[in-house]
Amino acid sequence: MPKHYLWAIGEGIETYRPGEIIADRYQVQSGRILLDTQPEKMPQIPEEIPGAIEPYLKLFPYRLHIPQVFGLVSVAGNKKTTPIWLLEGGPIIPGTASLMPEIATAWKNATPMRQLNWLWQIAQLWQPLNVQKVGSSLLNSENLRVEGQLVRLLELQPDEKSVTLQHLGRLWQKWASNSHPAVAKFLKQLSQQMMAGKVENADLLIKQLDKALEVLGRSQLRSVHITTATDTGPNRSHNEDACYPPSKTVISYPPSSKTVAIVCDGIGGQDGGEEASQLAIKVLCQQLQKIQENGDPLTITTKLEETACAANDAICDRNDNEERHGRQRMGTTLVMALAHLHEIYITHIGDSRAYWITPNRCYQVTVDDDVASRQVRLGYSLYNDAIKQVASGALVQALGITTSIALHPTVQRFPIDEDSIFLICSDGLSDKERVEEYWQTEILPLLDGKIDLATVRDKLIEIANTKNGHDNVTVALVHYQVTSKGQMTELSLLPIEVKSAHSEKPFVEQKPEYRSGWFYLLGIFILLGLGGILAYFLSPIATDLIEITEPTNNISDNQIVKKIEKPSLSATPTFSPTLSLDVGSFILISASDSPTETLNEPIELLTSTRDNTVKGRVANGSILKITRKFYQPEEIWLELEVCSTTKSSSIDPEFIYYLQPKDVGWIEQVKIDSHLDIINLFEVNKEQLDGCVMD
Repeated sequence: MPKHYLWAIGEGIETYRPGEIIADRYQVQSGRILLDTQPEKMPQIPEEIPGAIEPYLKLFPYRLHIPQVFGLVSVAGNKKTTPIWLLEGGPIIPGTASLMPEIATAWKNATPMRQLNWLWQIAQLWQPLNVQKVGSSLLNSENLRVEGQLVRLLELQPDEKSVTLQHLGRLWQKWASNSHPAVAKFLKQLSQQMMAGKVENADLLIKQLDKALEVLGRSQLRSVHITTATDTGPNRSHNEDACYPPSKTVISYPPSSKTVAIVCDGIGGQDGGEEASQLAIKVLCQQLQKIQENGDPLTITTKLEETACAANDAICDRNDNEERHGRQRMGTTLVMALAHLHEIYITHIGDSRAYWITPNRCYQVTVDDDVASRQVRLGYSLYNDAIKQVASGALVQALGITTSIALHPTVQRFPIDEDSIFLICSDGLSDKERVEEYWQTEILPLLDGKIDLATVRDKLIEIANTKNGHDNVTVALVHYQVTSKGQMTELSLLPIEVKSAHSEKPFVEQKPEYRSGWFYLLGIFILLGLGGILAYFLSPIATDLIEITEPTNNISDNQIVKKIEKPSLSATPTFSPTLSLDVGSFILISASDSPTETLNEPIELLTSTRDNTVKGRVANGSILKITRKFYQPEEIWLELEVCSTTKSSSIDPEFIYYLQPKDVGWIEQVKIDSHLDIINLFEVNKEQLDGCVMD
């Protein structure tokens, strides 16, 4: 059994010396690194999750970068029990008690593509970590470690004060002098803009880094080799799985919309699962033809989401036409890998998985859409505990079970700067951790050229049938190869365009004021013979509207409120003294001073403004959480999460909502009878917020 090293956090761990045993189980190695001498046993699990630990759970989808809570150790002190928390999956070199190198140490020897790749990953983490008030974790060089292409965090560090991109710019400026000559000027320019407050949000930062990666990536030659196979297995009479390219195919392409691998695992028995998985493959292939070769990351991400929704609706329509209900409805999981330029896009629904194999490690990059993972994301339990519960593996979503209004596909993207392998497979292989067990002996030799793609594919099918054997099995291997052209010039990009009228400013409560446009509107109504004065109360906040930019691949569980025309209010709106439209603030929908009155027109939650598909409606008394703000000229968009709703609402707060389209948005002010109360977390009854979580 491999050695299981853990990272310890909490008071008191510093008092132990190397070699000491804590709680008759954990041996201190050096500093905060402990060796679990009884890895076959479950760790101690807390009865309640303390607030300091919740961010680890709610950031579970980012476990590629962030360690997860393994358990705790209760150590008796002089007066009280002091818990020591144990983290697993952190930046500890496998098989050793040593930490991976700090990013600042590894920086000067990294290739320019890798330097940009590391910055891109930090930028992707900025927004979700700040929502959980642990953004400081990205500002401490000692906390930032690297493992090959991947940025890893030692632990999450709570914010003692608000952190901004200006702070991040100061850190990046320190790295600029040691950067590769191809990126040094670019990074210096970018960090100076960040320090000056000219980079308004993380999305603009990511967009600029995307441009830099694409331009610098032109110095690389890339080829992608794909093979698939599907097998009924030794104990099944039929195969409900499906794949693309067809089974036993081997193809080689440069990265493009044709360079795709798909695995689907059907649900619903012989008369349904097989039909659902094959129908999904057919629709997905048709939709993928619509993706443009020169598409930008936001457009491709949106198209992949739409592609998954199109496959879902095709299966759902078939279910409806055949009058299938409940467990009779057929469906399928989906995991799809698309290679485009310097990136791999992974689209995922269900419990089929994608793994990323590099020379250093095998990473599971998808999070199963099952009950156990949802419990962790909600902050209810540790993963080690959640998987032991009854029905922990039950799926919470799959293609075809319900309409796309309630479907939440995950699209992630991974910049690639060295040879890598992506394995996507059904649970016929991934069950019982067979991939983790065999990747080094069976898949890793492919990176060294010691074995060919078809041989690896067939060996994985054999392992699934002999070591598991309880289900159909389908695998697809995507071998992404990178070589340098040997030509690299200095990266030169225009600085981020700053529009002074819309520079980043925090939303702050201001006294209401009337705008000059009010008089023009009044004049129009007089000329039309209305004979009355229509008073418009215009909030300064409501007039500073901006258009959305691209959300990150790993934000999830959110909803967007529909953009509505400014209403005529019968009374001057009243706002809480703690008005805040910052990320993390809460919105209480209130039609008047009486919380029992209902809205004439409930707020509509949308899938996209382009088709105005209403995902649900929230009525008076509902609570929403601001999880994201987006800025572009002339509009502001807020991304909201449903915390709790009233009976008159038509949306289920238990569902996990998220959205990553190109054109979504919210709102100047909602159409209501009297006013909208914007309130702070501390003004809301805590019990009303129990269902409000953030990925």
